[in-house]
Amino acid sequence: MSSVFTLEPREGYLYVHLEPGFELTPDSTAAVWTAICEGCQERGLRRALAVGDGVTRRLTTSETFDIARLAGSLLPGLSVACLFRDYVPDQQSEFFRATAMSRGVRMEFFEDLNAALQWLGAATRALD
Repeated sequence: MSSVFTLEPREGYLYVHLEPGFELTPDSTAAVWTAICEGCQERGLRRALAVGDGVTRRLTTSETFDIARLAGSLLPGLSVACLFRDYVPDQQSEFFRATAMSRGVRMEFFEDLNAALQWLGAATRALD
């Protein structure tokens, strides 16, 4: 497990906490997705909530495609809600979401914890 993120099983989903200012790069993003997929497989889960403050991204479109393809190959049927405070999804975010979906992974961005948990079909309340 990396020191820049932690995984914690919660009721019905895996909670992924990214350190403040986490930067989405090819290596860091692949590490997070691999850890999420492995963590879910070990616990028999198919849902995850990723939470971070000040998340930034440094990925090309090609790298974004590769990461979405990786996620789909590791655990098809996975659903990941992303609650990234101070992050505004853009066209590249939508491209990732659509590419992941085409590979069997549902992913969505949220600004509200309850909305994210409702979308996941997880408990209506989480410790944050």
